[in-house]
Amino acid sequence: MLIALILFVSGIAVGFYSRVMTALGLSAIVVVLSVVVWIARGDASAVGGLVLLAHLSALQAGYVLGAYLRVRADDP
Repeated sequence: MLIALILFVSGIAVGFYSRVMTALGLSAIVVVLSVVVWIARGDASAVGGLVLLAHLSALQAGYVLGAYLRVRADDP
């Protein structure tokens, strides 16, 4: 849960200061690190896949919120 919160906050920062390609790269890093952890632990299960989807959802939700805040801050 703490990792999802960190990803959400980092998604807000990326959405506020960067463009979508940065968010895609960050999502790819999250996937690669999750696969590395699965291999190291020897635990590639459906629950791990659902946790990965939850982490990606938190990151993307943070990005959408950050992008919305950026656009809203640009409006007079």
